[in-house]
Amino acid sequence: MCLPACPTYAMTPRERANPRGRIGLMRAVARGDMEVGDRAFAEAMYYCVGCRACETACPAGVEFGRLLEGARAAVEEAEAPGRPSDFPRGRLLDLLAHPGRLRRAARFLRVYQRTLGRRDRWRRWFGERFPDLAELEPLAPEVPPQGRKWRLQDALDPADVVADGPAPKTRGTVALHPGCVQAVLLPEVNADTAQVLAYNGWRVVVPKGFRCCGALHAHQGQAAVARDLARANIAVFEAAGVERLISNAAGCGAHLKGYGHLLEDDPGWAARAARFAASVTDVTEDLVESGVRRPRRPFSLRATYHDPCHLIHGQRVAEAPRLLLRAIPGLDLVPLAESTWCCGSAGIYSVTHPDAAGELLERKIGHIRATGAELVVTGNPGCMFQIAGGLRAMGSSVRVVHPVSLLRIAYELPPLLPYSRRWQSLTS
Repeated sequence: MCLPACPTYAMTPRERANPRGRIGLMRAVARGDMEVGDRAFAEAMYYCVGCRACETACPAGVEFGRLLEGARAAVEEAEAPGRPSDFPRGRLLDLLAHPGRLRRAARFLRVYQRTLGRRDRWRRWFGERFPDLAELEPLAPEVPPQGRKWRLQDALDPADVVADGPAPKTRGTVALHPGCVQAVLLPEVNADTAQVLAYNGWRVVVPKGFRCCGALHAHQGQAAVARDLARANIAVFEAAGVERLISNAAGCGAHLKGYGHLLEDDPGWAARAARFAASVTDVTEDLVESGVRRPRRPFSLRATYHDPCHLIHGQRVAEAPRLLLRAIPGLDLVPLAESTWCCGSAGIYSVTHPDAAGELLERKIGHIRATGAELVVTGNPGCMFQIAGGLRAMGSSVRVVHPVSLLRIAYELPPLLPYSRRWQSLTS
Protein backbone atom coordinates (compact mmCIF):
# COMPACT_ATOMS: atom_id res chain seq x y z
CA MET A 1 0.00 0.00 0.00
CA CYS A 2 2.92 2.36 0.57
CA LEU A 3 4.34 2.12 -2.94
CA PRO A 4 1.67 4.23 -4.73
CA ALA A 5 2.10 6.92 -2.05
CA CYS A 6 5.87 7.21 -2.50
CA PRO A 7 7.05 10.20 -4.59
CA THR A 8 10.51 8.78 -5.33
CA TYR A 9 9.04 5.44 -6.45
CA ALA A 10 6.77 7.34 -8.85
CA MET A 11 9.86 8.99 -10.34
CA THR A 12 12.15 5.94 -10.18
CA PRO A 13 10.13 2.70 -10.15
CA ARG A 14 12.71 0.39 -8.63
CA GLU A 15 12.73 -1.42 -5.30
CA ARG A 16 15.43 0.65 -3.61
CA ALA A 17 13.45 3.83 -4.33
CA ASN A 18 10.44 2.86 -2.20
CA PRO A 19 9.84 2.36 1.55
CA ARG A 20 9.67 -1.44 1.32
CA GLY A 21 13.00 -1.60 -0.47
CA ARG A 22 14.66 0.82 1.92
CA ILE A 23 13.49 -1.18 4.93
CA GLY A 24 14.85 -4.27 3.20
CA LEU A 25 18.25 -2.58 2.96
CA MET A 26 18.09 -1.63 6.65
CA ARG A 27 17.39 -5.27 7.51
CA ALA A 28 20.31 -6.37 5.35
CA VAL A 29 22.61 -4.07 7.31
CA ALA A 30 21.18 -5.34 10.61
CA ARG A 31 21.83 -8.96 9.52
CA GLY A 32 25.36 -8.16 8.41
CA ASP A 33 24.61 -8.89 4.75
CA MET A 34 25.40 -5.30 3.82
CA GLU A 35 27.71 -2.65 5.25
CA VAL A 36 26.29 0.64 6.48
CA GLY A 37 29.19 2.29 4.67
CA ASP A 38 28.17 0.92 1.27
CA ARG A 39 27.46 3.60 -1.32
CA ALA A 40 24.24 1.92 -2.43
CA PHE A 41 22.84 2.04 1.10
CA ALA A 42 23.64 5.73 1.58
CA GLU A 43 22.24 6.69 -1.81
CA ALA A 44 18.99 4.83 -1.16
CA MET A 45 18.51 6.44 2.26
CA TYR A 46 19.13 9.96 0.98
CA TYR A 47 17.10 9.64 -2.22
CA CYS A 48 14.00 9.48 0.00
CA VAL A 49 12.26 12.86 0.45
CA GLY A 50 11.23 11.92 4.00
CA CYS A 51 7.62 12.97 3.40
CA ARG A 52 6.23 10.11 5.54
CA ALA A 53 3.33 9.53 3.15
CA CYS A 54 4.10 5.83 3.52
CA GLU A 55 3.22 6.10 7.22
CA THR A 56 -0.24 7.41 6.39
CA ALA A 57 -0.74 4.57 3.91
CA CYS A 58 0.70 1.79 6.09
CA PRO A 59 -1.95 -0.40 7.77
CA ALA A 60 0.69 -1.79 10.16
CA GLY A 61 1.64 1.65 11.48
CA VAL A 62 5.34 1.40 10.62
CA GLU A 63 7.06 4.65 11.67
CA PHE A 64 9.29 4.93 8.65
CA GLY A 65 10.45 8.47 9.44
CA ARG A 66 12.17 7.30 12.62
CA LEU A 67 13.76 4.36 10.83
CA LEU A 68 15.05 6.69 8.12
CA GLU A 69 16.58 9.16 10.58
CA GLY A 70 18.30 6.30 12.39
CA ALA A 71 19.67 4.90 9.15
CA ARG A 72 20.98 8.28 8.05
CA ALA A 73 22.64 8.85 11.42
CA ALA A 74 24.46 5.53 10.95
CA VAL A 75 25.47 6.55 7.42
CA GLU A 76 26.87 9.85 8.69
CA GLU A 77 28.78 8.13 11.49
CA ALA A 78 30.31 5.73 8.96
CA GLU A 79 31.11 8.66 6.62
CA ALA A 80 29.80 6.51 3.82
CA PRO A 81 30.28 7.48 0.18
CA GLY A 82 27.00 8.31 -1.51
CA ARG A 83 25.98 10.87 1.10
CA PRO A 84 25.10 14.37 -0.12
CA SER A 85 28.21 16.53 -0.33
CA ASP A 86 29.06 18.66 2.68
CA PHE A 87 28.83 21.81 0.56
CA PRO A 88 26.39 23.43 0.67
CA ARG A 89 24.56 20.96 2.94
CA GLY A 90 26.90 21.28 5.93
CA ARG A 91 27.03 25.05 5.63
CA LEU A 92 23.23 25.33 5.58
CA LEU A 93 22.83 23.14 8.65
CA ASP A 94 25.45 25.16 10.50
CA LEU A 95 23.62 28.42 9.70
CA LEU A 96 20.32 27.04 10.98
CA ALA A 97 21.85 26.07 14.32
CA HIS A 98 23.30 29.58 14.86
CA PRO A 99 20.76 32.44 14.52
CA GLY A 100 23.39 35.17 14.28
CA ARG A 101 25.13 33.49 11.36
CA LEU A 102 21.79 32.89 9.65
CA ARG A 103 20.87 36.58 9.88
CA ARG A 104 24.25 37.62 8.49
CA ALA A 105 23.80 35.20 5.59
CA ALA A 106 20.31 36.62 4.98
CA ARG A 107 21.70 40.15 4.84
CA PHE A 108 24.27 39.02 2.26
CA LEU A 109 21.57 37.28 0.18
CA ARG A 110 19.38 40.39 0.28
CA VAL A 111 22.24 42.57 -0.97
CA TYR A 112 22.96 40.01 -3.72
CA GLN A 113 19.31 39.90 -4.79
CA ARG A 114 19.21 43.69 -5.07
CA THR A 115 22.55 44.08 -6.90
CA LEU A 116 24.51 41.29 -8.63
CA GLY A 117 21.49 39.00 -8.80
CA ARG A 118 19.88 41.41 -11.26
CA ARG A 119 22.83 41.44 -13.67
CA ASP A 120 22.67 38.95 -16.54
CA ARG A 121 26.44 38.90 -17.07
CA TRP A 122 27.08 37.95 -13.43
CA ARG A 123 24.38 35.29 -13.47
CA ARG A 124 25.90 33.70 -16.58
CA TRP A 125 29.35 33.70 -14.95
CA PHE A 126 27.94 32.20 -11.76
CA GLY A 127 25.94 29.59 -13.67
CA GLU A 128 28.98 28.41 -15.62
CA ARG A 129 31.06 27.89 -12.47
CA PHE A 130 28.39 26.73 -10.02
CA PRO A 131 25.64 25.13 -12.13
CA ASP A 132 23.98 23.25 -9.26
CA LEU A 133 23.67 26.38 -7.12
CA ALA A 134 22.57 28.47 -10.11
CA GLU A 135 19.64 26.11 -10.67
CA LEU A 136 18.43 26.89 -7.16
CA GLU A 137 18.61 30.68 -7.55
CA PRO A 138 15.08 31.11 -9.02
CA LEU A 139 13.68 29.24 -6.00
CA ALA A 140 15.44 31.44 -3.43
CA PRO A 141 12.93 33.41 -1.35
CA GLU A 142 12.83 37.18 -1.39
CA VAL A 143 14.75 38.21 1.72
CA PRO A 144 13.00 40.91 3.79
CA PRO A 145 14.92 43.83 5.31
CA GLN A 146 16.67 42.40 8.35
CA GLY A 147 16.18 45.68 10.21
CA ARG A 148 12.48 44.86 10.29
CA LYS A 149 12.72 41.58 12.14
CA TRP A 150 9.79 41.08 14.46
CA ARG A 151 10.25 40.38 18.15
CA LEU A 152 7.62 40.21 20.84
CA GLN A 153 9.29 42.09 23.67
CA ASP A 154 6.76 41.28 26.40
CA ALA A 155 3.42 39.74 25.47
CA LEU A 156 0.58 40.33 23.05
CA ASP A 157 -2.77 40.43 24.82
CA PRO A 158 -6.25 40.14 23.28
CA ALA A 159 -6.92 43.79 24.18
CA ASP A 160 -3.90 44.82 22.07
CA VAL A 161 -5.39 43.68 18.76
CA VAL A 162 -9.13 44.39 18.98
CA ALA A 163 -9.94 47.11 16.49
CA ASP A 164 -13.52 47.65 17.65
CA GLY A 165 -15.87 46.21 20.23
CA PRO A 166 -14.99 44.52 23.51
CA ALA A 167 -11.89 42.38 23.78
CA PRO A 168 -12.51 38.63 24.04
CA LYS A 169 -12.03 36.95 27.37
CA THR A 170 -8.44 35.79 27.77
CA ARG A 171 -8.30 32.00 27.44
CA GLY A 172 -4.76 31.71 28.83
CA THR A 173 -1.16 32.16 27.74
CA VAL A 174 0.59 30.32 24.93
CA ALA A 175 4.18 30.44 23.71
CA LEU A 176 5.04 30.73 20.03
CA HIS A 177 8.09 28.96 18.64
CA PRO A 178 9.43 31.42 16.03
CA GLY A 179 11.61 28.94 14.14
CA CYS A 180 14.91 29.79 12.49
CA VAL A 181 14.24 30.22 8.77
CA GLN A 182 10.78 31.64 9.36
CA ALA A 183 12.01 34.18 11.91
CA VAL A 184 14.50 35.51 9.35
CA LEU A 185 12.79 35.09 5.97
CA LEU A 186 9.08 35.17 6.90
CA PRO A 187 8.91 37.26 10.08
CA GLU A 188 5.47 38.57 9.12
CA VAL A 189 4.05 35.05 9.45
CA ASN A 190 5.14 34.97 13.10
CA ALA A 191 3.71 38.45 13.68
CA ASP A 192 0.45 37.48 11.96
CA THR A 193 0.28 34.30 14.03
CA ALA A 194 0.59 36.25 17.28
CA GLN A 195 -2.10 38.69 16.18
CA VAL A 196 -4.55 35.99 15.11
CA LEU A 197 -4.04 34.05 18.35
CA ALA A 198 -4.50 37.20 20.44
CA TYR A 199 -7.61 38.15 18.48
CA ASN A 200 -8.98 34.74 19.40
CA GLY A 201 -8.37 35.24 23.11
CA TRP A 202 -4.84 34.00 23.72
CA ARG A 203 -2.08 35.95 25.42
CA VAL A 204 0.99 35.25 23.30
CA VAL A 205 4.63 35.21 24.39
CA VAL A 206 7.82 34.37 22.49
CA PRO A 207 10.36 33.37 25.16
CA LYS A 208 13.90 34.54 24.50
CA GLY A 209 16.42 31.85 23.74
CA PHE A 210 14.44 29.53 21.46
CA ARG A 211 16.72 27.80 18.94
CA CYS A 212 16.20 26.04 15.65
CA CYS A 213 13.95 23.03 16.31
CA GLY A 214 16.60 20.69 14.86
CA ALA A 215 14.33 18.99 12.33
CA LEU A 216 16.68 19.38 9.38
CA HIS A 217 19.64 18.20 11.44
CA ALA A 218 17.74 15.06 12.46
CA HIS A 219 16.64 14.48 8.86
CA GLN A 220 20.26 14.76 7.70
CA GLY A 221 21.64 12.30 10.24
CA GLN A 222 23.05 14.87 12.67
CA ALA A 223 21.39 13.26 15.67
CA ALA A 224 23.70 14.73 18.31
CA VAL A 225 23.10 18.29 17.10
CA ALA A 226 19.35 17.66 16.97
CA ARG A 227 19.36 16.42 20.57
CA ASP A 228 21.35 19.44 21.77
CA LEU A 229 18.89 21.81 20.12
CA ALA A 230 15.97 19.89 21.63
CA ARG A 231 17.39 20.20 25.15
CA ALA A 232 17.90 23.94 24.67
CA ASN A 233 14.33 24.48 23.49
CA ILE A 234 12.83 22.38 26.28
CA ALA A 235 14.73 24.41 28.89
CA VAL A 236 13.52 27.71 27.40
CA PHE A 237 9.91 26.50 27.31
CA GLU A 238 10.00 25.25 30.89
CA ALA A 239 11.42 28.56 32.11
CA ALA A 240 8.56 30.43 30.40
CA GLY A 241 6.02 28.77 32.69
CA VAL A 242 3.31 28.21 30.06
CA GLU A 243 1.47 25.01 29.23
CA ARG A 244 1.08 25.20 25.47
CA LEU A 245 3.55 25.76 22.63
CA ILE A 246 2.25 26.90 19.25
CA SER A 247 4.02 26.02 16.01
CA ASN A 248 3.13 27.63 12.69
CA ALA A 249 5.60 25.67 10.53
CA ALA A 250 4.63 22.10 9.67
CA GLY A 251 8.15 20.68 9.65
CA CYS A 252 9.05 22.31 12.94
CA GLY A 253 5.81 21.24 14.60
CA ALA A 254 6.22 17.60 13.60
CA HIS A 255 9.76 17.53 14.97
CA LEU A 256 8.87 19.38 18.18
CA LYS A 257 6.12 16.81 18.77
CA GLY A 258 8.79 14.12 18.34
CA TYR A 259 11.14 15.35 21.08
CA GLY A 260 9.89 12.57 23.35
CA HIS A 261 11.23 9.98 20.94
CA LEU A 262 14.41 11.93 20.24
CA LEU A 263 15.42 12.01 23.93
CA GLU A 264 13.77 8.81 25.15
CA ASP A 265 17.16 7.21 25.92
CA ASP A 266 18.40 10.20 27.93
CA PRO A 267 17.49 9.57 31.61
CA GLY A 268 17.82 13.22 32.54
CA TRP A 269 15.62 14.49 29.74
CA ALA A 270 13.21 11.74 28.69
CA ALA A 271 10.32 12.74 30.97
CA ARG A 272 10.84 16.44 30.29
CA ALA A 273 10.89 15.82 26.55
CA ALA A 274 7.68 13.79 26.71
CA ARG A 275 5.91 16.60 28.59
CA PHE A 276 7.22 19.15 26.11
CA ALA A 277 6.07 17.11 23.10
CA ALA A 278 2.57 16.79 24.56
CA SER A 279 2.33 20.59 24.82
CA VAL A 280 2.95 21.29 21.11
CA THR A 281 0.11 22.07 18.74
CA ASP A 282 -0.09 23.50 15.24
CA VAL A 283 -1.68 26.94 15.09
CA THR A 284 -4.50 25.71 12.86
CA GLU A 285 -5.27 22.88 15.29
CA ASP A 286 -5.37 25.30 18.19
CA LEU A 287 -7.66 27.80 16.50
CA VAL A 288 -10.17 25.16 15.45
CA GLU A 289 -10.15 23.31 18.77
CA SER A 290 -10.51 26.48 20.86
CA GLY A 291 -13.19 27.98 18.63
CA VAL A 292 -12.07 30.49 16.02
CA ARG A 293 -13.78 33.85 15.57
CA ARG A 294 -15.32 34.19 12.13
CA PRO A 295 -13.72 36.82 9.90
CA ARG A 296 -15.84 39.60 8.42
CA ARG A 297 -13.79 40.85 5.49
CA PRO A 298 -14.82 39.10 2.27
CA PHE A 299 -12.39 37.76 -0.33
CA SER A 300 -13.38 37.51 -3.97
CA LEU A 301 -10.58 35.07 -4.70
CA ARG A 302 -10.19 31.48 -5.78
CA ALA A 303 -7.71 29.63 -3.57
CA THR A 304 -6.37 26.11 -3.26
CA TYR A 305 -4.65 24.39 -0.35
CA HIS A 306 -1.41 22.38 -0.42
CA ASP A 307 -0.93 19.96 2.49
CA PRO A 308 2.62 20.24 3.87
CA CYS A 309 3.98 16.70 4.26
CA HIS A 310 4.85 17.11 7.91
CA LEU A 311 1.43 18.51 8.75
CA ILE A 312 -0.69 15.92 6.92
CA HIS A 313 1.60 12.89 7.41
CA GLY A 314 3.83 13.95 10.30
CA GLN A 315 1.07 15.42 12.49
CA ARG A 316 -2.06 14.00 10.82
CA VAL A 317 -3.62 17.47 10.59
CA ALA A 318 -5.79 17.68 7.49
CA GLU A 319 -9.12 19.36 8.19
CA ALA A 320 -8.15 22.21 10.53
CA PRO A 321 -6.53 24.45 7.87
CA ARG A 322 -9.41 23.86 5.49
CA LEU A 323 -12.00 24.68 8.15
CA LEU A 324 -10.26 28.00 8.82
CA LEU A 325 -10.18 28.85 5.12
CA ARG A 326 -13.84 27.95 4.64
CA ALA A 327 -14.71 30.36 7.45
CA ILE A 328 -13.44 33.32 5.37
CA PRO A 329 -16.40 34.96 3.57
CA GLY A 330 -16.27 34.81 -0.20
CA LEU A 331 -13.11 32.71 -0.46
CA ASP A 332 -13.61 30.08 -3.15
CA LEU A 333 -11.57 27.11 -1.91
CA VAL A 334 -11.07 24.60 -4.71
CA PRO A 335 -9.52 21.14 -4.24
CA LEU A 336 -5.97 20.50 -5.41
CA ALA A 337 -5.16 17.20 -7.10
CA GLU A 338 -2.50 15.31 -5.13
CA SER A 339 -2.64 17.97 -2.43
CA THR A 340 -0.82 15.62 -0.04
CA TRP A 341 2.01 14.94 -2.52
CA CYS A 342 5.43 16.41 -1.71
CA CYS A 343 6.28 19.66 -3.54
CA GLY A 344 9.99 18.78 -3.63
CA SER A 345 11.22 21.14 -0.93
CA ALA A 346 11.51 18.40 1.70
CA GLY A 347 13.81 20.28 4.04
CA ILE A 348 16.97 20.74 1.98
CA TYR A 349 16.14 18.04 -0.60
CA SER A 350 15.90 20.75 -3.27
CA VAL A 351 19.57 21.49 -2.52
CA THR A 352 20.88 17.93 -2.25
CA HIS A 353 18.74 16.45 -5.07
CA PRO A 354 17.76 19.38 -7.33
CA ASP A 355 16.73 17.26 -10.33
CA ALA A 356 14.33 15.05 -8.37
CA ALA A 357 13.02 18.06 -6.44
CA GLY A 358 12.45 19.89 -9.71
CA GLU A 359 10.44 16.98 -11.09
CA LEU A 360 8.22 16.94 -8.00
CA LEU A 361 7.80 20.71 -8.18
CA GLU A 362 6.81 20.60 -11.83
CA ARG A 363 4.15 18.02 -10.99
CA LYS A 364 2.83 20.20 -8.14
CA ILE A 365 2.78 23.39 -10.23
CA GLY A 366 0.86 21.60 -12.97
CA HIS A 367 -1.89 20.65 -10.54
CA ILE A 368 -1.99 24.17 -9.09
CA ARG A 369 -2.39 25.78 -12.49
CA ALA A 370 -5.16 23.33 -13.36
CA THR A 371 -7.28 24.65 -10.46
CA GLY A 372 -7.40 28.18 -11.84
CA ALA A 373 -6.61 29.42 -8.33
CA GLU A 374 -5.22 32.89 -7.76
CA LEU A 375 -3.79 31.90 -4.41
CA VAL A 376 -2.04 28.86 -2.91
CA VAL A 377 -2.37 28.51 0.85
CA THR A 378 0.07 26.35 2.81
CA GLY A 379 1.53 26.29 6.30
CA ASN A 380 5.22 25.54 5.97
CA PRO A 381 8.03 27.91 4.96
CA GLY A 382 9.85 25.35 2.81
CA CYS A 383 6.68 24.64 0.83
CA MET A 384 5.97 28.37 0.52
CA PHE A 385 9.43 29.08 -0.89
CA GLN A 386 9.44 26.06 -3.20
CA ILE A 387 5.98 26.61 -4.68
CA ALA A 388 6.37 30.39 -4.96
CA GLY A 389 9.72 29.94 -6.70
CA GLY A 390 8.27 27.40 -9.10
CA LEU A 391 5.33 29.63 -9.97
CA ARG A 392 7.60 32.63 -10.42
CA ALA A 393 9.94 30.66 -12.70
CA MET A 394 6.99 29.76 -14.92
CA GLY A 395 5.79 33.35 -15.13
CA SER A 396 2.66 32.72 -13.07
CA SER A 397 0.98 35.48 -11.05
CA VAL A 398 -0.44 32.99 -8.52
CA ARG A 399 0.63 33.93 -4.99
CA VAL A 400 1.48 31.79 -1.98
CA VAL A 401 0.38 32.70 1.54
CA HIS A 402 0.26 31.17 5.04
CA PRO A 403 -3.26 30.53 6.46
CA VAL A 404 -2.71 32.86 9.42
CA SER A 405 -1.68 35.74 7.16
CA LEU A 406 -4.92 35.33 5.24
CA LEU A 407 -6.87 35.25 8.51
CA ARG A 408 -5.14 38.37 9.82
CA ILE A 409 -6.23 40.29 6.72
CA ALA A 410 -9.75 38.87 6.94
CA TYR A 411 -9.93 40.05 10.55
CA GLU A 412 -8.97 43.54 9.31
CA LEU A 413 -6.08 43.74 11.76
CA PRO A 414 -3.30 46.21 10.89
CA PRO A 415 0.00 44.37 10.40
CA LEU A 416 2.62 44.47 13.12
CA LEU A 417 5.30 44.37 10.44
CA PRO A 418 5.31 46.82 7.53
CA TYR A 419 6.73 44.07 5.32
CA SER A 420 3.59 41.99 5.75
CA ARG A 421 1.67 44.66 3.83
CA ARG A 422 2.58 42.71 0.70
CA TRP A 423 -0.45 40.51 1.44
CA GLN A 424 -2.83 43.48 1.65
CA SER A 425 -3.03 43.59 -2.14
CA LEU A 426 -4.83 40.25 -2.04
CA THR A 427 -8.09 42.06 -1.34
CA SER A 428 -7.60 45.02 -3.66
